[in-house]
Amino acid sequence: MNEQNANQSLAQPEISVIVPVYKVERFLPACIDSLLAQTFTDFELILVDDGSPDNCPALCDAAAEKDNRVRVLHKPNGGVSTARNAGLDMARGKWIAFVDSDDSVQPDYLEKMHTAALAVGADIALCGGQCVDEEGRVIGPGEPRITDEVMGREEALRRLVTPEYQVPWNKLYRRELFEGLRYPEGKAFEDTAFLPQVLERAACVCGTAGYPYNYRIVSGSAMHRKTTLKTLDWVEAWYRLFEVLYQNGITDTLCAAYRPIFTALWGTWFQLTPEQRRSPRMQEAFDYERTARRQLRQAHAVTPGNIWAALVCAVSVQKYLDRCRRRAEKRK
Repeated sequence: MNEQNANQSLAQPEISVIVPVYKVERFLPACIDSLLAQTFTDFELILVDDGSPDNCPALCDAAAEKDNRVRVLHKPNGGVSTARNAGLDMARGKWIAFVDSDDSVQPDYLEKMHTAALAVGADIALCGGQCVDEEGRVIGPGEPRITDEVMGREEALRRLVTPEYQVPWNKLYRRELFEGLRYPEGKAFEDTAFLPQVLERAACVCGTAGYPYNYRIVSGSAMHRKTTLKTLDWVEAWYRLFEVLYQNGITDTLCAAYRPIFTALWGTWFQLTPEQRRSPRMQEAFDYERTARRQLRQAHAVTPGNIWAALVCAVSVQKYLDRCRRRAEKRK
């Protein structure tokens, strides 16, 4: 590649990888190294330092000095949603990927999804992931929840009740899907609330088998915090997901989407103080549940088959996805 073409590639890379960074100096080097070791090289790595008080800002700057594909933004702390949004505003790529800064990826992470998406004209490609401990050791083999398959919008939305379809980091997205959309700021469980809006814009979604993403289990992370009124964001997030399914007429999945609203509501209620239970936020959470219950009835979604699907999903995500695939084959 001559110098002119190299500069053009840097100006408009094929993929923008966005990594929000905050208090992860122990794991950040492994994350950055794994991304810079990708077999697919036409990408920019956007490191968004979200006001991290440790050595992360210096680690980001050092990475940018070593590799001209790395771009760094330092901003005041505002939370992971503000960091992802800032990365989206900076992104120049035709495709977008998100990676959490305490995780790492296999060398073929980008190549597998990019190749699969182009092969079938998909708007989103998904890959599988495996859990690793704080030392990077694989905790256990992942279930084959993501397989080599192609699906339309309706089938992809039907699977929104499973974790793999809600998280941002196992996907490659066409940039156009984010036009006019940004992560909700100041909210917990923002992925569950936001990804349905992105997914409903995708005409075609494809999966790629394997486990190129390493999801690190870290003690004291955001997923392990104590219950407070903020935990009620979980109820709102699941209602936002439920609402997308309801508006798109995916009625056979509404029972499975309603169950987490109900369990999150009462699971949180039992752990709050009497004063917190009387708060406006608690009343708002009850309103989400009542609205979802009313919409369940309006959609005539409470059927034995749909209740059974919800129970299957609660017990085994793998069996629920296998069920979705069998039913999708019958509908062809």
